[in-house]
Amino acid sequence: MMRRAVWILGFFFWLCIGAARAESLSLVRDEEIERTIAFYLTPLFEKAGLDPKAMAIHLVKDDTINAFAAKGLHVFIHTGLILKADNAQEIIAVLAHETGHIAGGHVVRLYENMQIARRSMLLSMVLGAVAVAAGGGADAAVGAILGGTNAMQSAFAAYRRTEENAADQIAVSLLQKTGHDLSGLEAIMRKLKTQESYQATDDFALWRSHPAAKERLEVILNQQKNFSPDQKRIMRENALFDRIKAKLAGFLYSTKKTLERYPETDKRLPARYARAIALYKDGRFKDALERVNALIADYPDDPYFYELKGQILFETGRAAEAVEPYQKAVSLLPDSALMRLGLIQAQIEKDDADSLTEAEKSLSLFTNMSHEIPLIWRLQAVVYGRTGRRGLALYALAEYNLALGNKKQAESFAKRAAETLPDGMPAQLKAQDILSGISGKQAKKD
Repeated sequence: MMRRAVWILGFFFWLCIGAARAESLSLVRDEEIERTIAFYLTPLFEKAGLDPKAMAIHLVKDDTINAFAAKGLHVFIHTGLILKADNAQEIIAVLAHETGHIAGGHVVRLYENMQIARRSMLLSMVLGAVAVAAGGGADAAVGAILGGTNAMQSAFAAYRRTEENAADQIAVSLLQKTGHDLSGLEAIMRKLKTQESYQATDDFALWRSHPAAKERLEVILNQQKNFSPDQKRIMRENALFDRIKAKLAGFLYSTKKTLERYPETDKRLPARYARAIALYKDGRFKDALERVNALIADYPDDPYFYELKGQILFETGRAAEAVEPYQKAVSLLPDSALMRLGLIQAQIEKDDADSLTEAEKSLSLFTNMSHEIPLIWRLQAVVYGRTGRRGLALYALAEYNLALGNKKQAESFAKRAAETLPDGMPAQLKAQDILSGISGKQAKKD
């Protein structure tokens, strides 16, 4: 019985962290994929009355068909969803569903309901302790905990199923309004149904909080609405999808699997893209560069091929040569933070006075993003260090470690920065602020 009680407590812990699971995910950054997802999401957000400019897209390295939304207009998409989809319409159907959760206020209410669930669980634990104190023994304690927990789980699961159904209905409406039909939603539900059959266990079936894909599919197929698909946009969406799927396959699949999926006989752009990446990942750098150069020759205005060339050169120890393709990529897509960071890293590794100066200029453009991308602080530290500004390098390392949550390291670097930099200098004052903040938080814990 005690083992079962422990399992229930484990379930509650999972429940509490479920909506915040993004904190422990393996995230992947890619400009092309993120922009493609944004292209898909923008009309859905607009029709749902949400601000597309406020969206934050995150790519999760996970092989399952899944996506989820979190507070603050954050949308998380599993790589498995892209790799297992057959076209963009399946991805867009899932994004419409997640947009439905956001527009319906489900994400915010989920957090609120978890707090209620947490209080209910704590009450059950208190009752269990009272039962033991009254002489009821361990069985009475477990009974009290299980009673409260079972009721909480049932109510929470029913609530979540209601929200899932509501999000499906919003998705249907959004798909209609944005020039799509239900083919993508139907196809992805069939795939989810297959995925469920592999994952299902008695406990999974007992505690699931989503309606079964079979049930959801039946509801979708019974929709009686007139749809007028925008074929021109759908063609554009599918063309982008073919590229990002091929790109992910090249990076995430084994070389053998990628080349089987995209054989030499396939002369389409996505297949050529996938093969170039697969060869690079396999260590066949000369062949990979030849493939990328051929793509650049055929598509000279495509920034992502220059980015890939820069990445291959940089990661094979040819940083000086990587600067030029990265510069071209940035010139074609000047608002790309990720491409510019690639260029900055190449300039730093080139390690001459002019390149370091250019890197520092570019880093100054990221002042408002340093809290989101800790790498910016590390790159600044390297530039400062290589140009002889030790105090600023120490300060940047303090900020870098603070952003990563390494408080001891942050405190050490901040202390050394505060001692090295001239009194009153902005960086010296900020280093002191870091020290005050860390000591203040420590005092509160004590």
